[in-house]
Amino acid sequence: MKIHISALCSLLVSFPAFAAEEAKPRFRHVSEFATWADAKLAADDYEALMKAQSDTKDSRQTQLINLGTLDAWLKQRTLAKIYEGRDFPKDATTFKLGGHEMELGHCHIEFSKKDGSWEIVRIWQCR
Repeated sequence: MKIHISALCSLLVSFPAFAAEEAKPRFRHVSEFATWADAKLAADDYEALMKAQSDTKDSRQTQLINLGTLDAWLKQRTLAKIYEGRDFPKDATTFKLGGHEMELGHCHIEFSKKDGSWEIVRIWQCR
C-alpha cells in the first residue's frame, strides 16, 4: 500500500491542476510593476496580468477587454516611461494609477500593500 500512496502523491504533485496556485507578483516600487507589466503587454501575456489581480469580481471577458483597452491606450508608450520617477506612497495601504481620463485614459490600476510590498488588486475601466 505504501507504493500506491507514494505513487498517488507523486501524481498529484506533478499535475498542474492540483499544484499550489502560483504566487502573485509583488512590487516594492512602481518602476518594478511598470517594467513587469510592460513586458507582459509586449508579449500579449494578458493571462499573467489577469492572474496577478487579487480581485476576481470581473469576468474573464471583462478582464480581457480592460487589458486590451489599456494596451491600445498605451500604443507606443510604456508604463515605465509614463510613471518614471513615481513611487508607491510610504504611509498608505492602497494606491491607484490612472483613471478618470488621466495618463491611462479611463483605465485604473489599483494596488494594495501587504507586508511591505504591493500587489495588483484590479485593472479596470470607469467607462
